[in-house]
Amino acid sequence: MDASGYAAWAAAATSMATLVVTTVVQGRREQRQWSREALTDAFVAFLSASWKHSDIAKAGPPGDSAAAAELAAQYVEMRNHLTRLRLLSTNEVLTAGEGLLRLHRRVQEARTADELRGALSAASEGRRAVVAAGKKHMGLD
Repeated sequence: MDASGYAAWAAAATSMATLVVTTVVQGRREQRQWSREALTDAFVAFLSASWKHSDIAKAGPPGDSAAAAELAAQYVEMRNHLTRLRLLSTNEVLTAGEGLLRLHRRVQEARTADELRGALSAASEGRRAVVAAGKKHMGLD
């Protein structure tokens, strides 16, 4: 085999190695991008359900049976999105999310206007904790 034959083989081997490396790197990049987008979607959906839950609670008197079904639906929505966060985020985010979910349970169980105000205030603080944990996890501090 002459020099041009060796050069052709070297070029083919280099091309194949470049293709493999590019495919692996691109695949990892796409996976990270998908993971980040899925995590962002889960955070937004979880927090949106939290806000809706609080808004419903503010709209009616504590213990209102008409609002109770809507509150329960938003609570279930939050719990479902928390499951997605379990798969995509850190224990710190999960702990903050579980804490917020428990605070929303207190909102649902409030029987007086004072209890409701206190529970809503605590839920607001819980949302801030979830946002802070999420931003830290995503490197957005």
